[in-house]
Amino acid sequence: MMMSKLAYILLIAVAVMIGACSTPLVIPTTQFNSNLLVVEGLINVGSDSTIITLSRTVLVSAKTTLKPETKATITVENASATVATLNELGNGIYASKGLNLDNTKQYRLRIKTSNGKMYVSDLTDVKVTPPIDSIGYNFKSPGLQIYANTHDATNNSRYYMYTYRETWQFHTPYYTPYISDGTNLNLRTPAQDIYTCFATDTTTDIFLNSTETLSQDLVYQLPIVAIDSASEKVQIKYSILLQQVALTKDAYTFWQNLKKNTEQLGGIFAAQPTGNLGNIHNIADATEPVIGYISAGTIQRKRIYITRAQVPQSWRVFDPYGCVSMESLFNPGSPPSVPDTKAAVIDLPVHGYATAPIYGGTNIIGYDFAFAVCADCTLRGTKTQPSFWKN
Repeated sequence: MMMSKLAYILLIAVAVMIGACSTPLVIPTTQFNSNLLVVEGLINVGSDSTIITLSRTVLVSAKTTLKPETKATITVENASATVATLNELGNGIYASKGLNLDNTKQYRLRIKTSNGKMYVSDLTDVKVTPPIDSIGYNFKSPGLQIYANTHDATNNSRYYMYTYRETWQFHTPYYTPYISDGTNLNLRTPAQDIYTCFATDTTTDIFLNSTETLSQDLVYQLPIVAIDSASEKVQIKYSILLQQVALTKDAYTFWQNLKKNTEQLGGIFAAQPTGNLGNIHNIADATEPVIGYISAGTIQRKRIYITRAQVPQSWRVFDPYGCVSMESLFNPGSPPSVPDTKAAVIDLPVHGYATAPIYGGTNIIGYDFAFAVCADCTLRGTKTQPSFWKN
């Protein structure tokens, strides 16, 4: 999906654009419609899937941030005919397998919602995205700067949008070899290990670049993301999947305005944001605002990996939780004592995990323990290794 996780950005931006105010918390709900249609996605003319997401805006103060638009019918058209119908996958997501369309034609989206309203996007030219030449990185204080290189020898791209998805392998500050069965502490099996996990994050930023003023359509060492040297992301292995899409000038202007609007949030003296909502319209009511911009083209992706061995050995992961091993669970009779050892062991999954036994002679008289956030990687990750992961 081209605009993955940008629904929240659109939600905030529409509150600003329609309310004509740069501080969303003070916008009265009577000033704008909180149920506007939001359309995200790209008509992919190549062999990749076309994925379109429909949702509705909600109040900034609402508890929910996602309101999918279901039971709609979405078709892809050229100037004279329907060329594809998307299938509903659930949660407002509609998709079609690779369309392999003629990239010399223009295309648009037609949407019929469950309440019978009809929407169409403007016919748009196809932009064939050039490949990403490379993803590189260099060391800049205080960490790692990842950048991208690309070029278009035909000089036909000029306007680019980037999104990325990060995945990293990490471990907790403490290893906990023991697990409670409700009565006793037993050694964990490999399947019960909670020391090493994988985490993933997808950018929600609007990331754009233009080569319009350059003599060549060349992107060189474009900064993508910076990683602090103390970040957990570079503790074991890190990977980034970069996605690049070439845009028309109109599409680039739309996303540039949206980016400007979101960056102005919170500043009461900021310039008034633009009212440009996109290229999608209600056929029967041209005054109804619709949020989103539908482009047609192709997507290019590239992934790299960075291992611990590739970063300076002096880098040390910062512990934001203040993890300190504590000698707390002792058997009765050994100071400090716990009135009910069994209860304390049962309570371990809630308050912490045993990290090492404490011996009194040859007998175990207690355990060191660490709080759960310091010992259980599943609290912020998953043990399941991604299918693309390289060992």
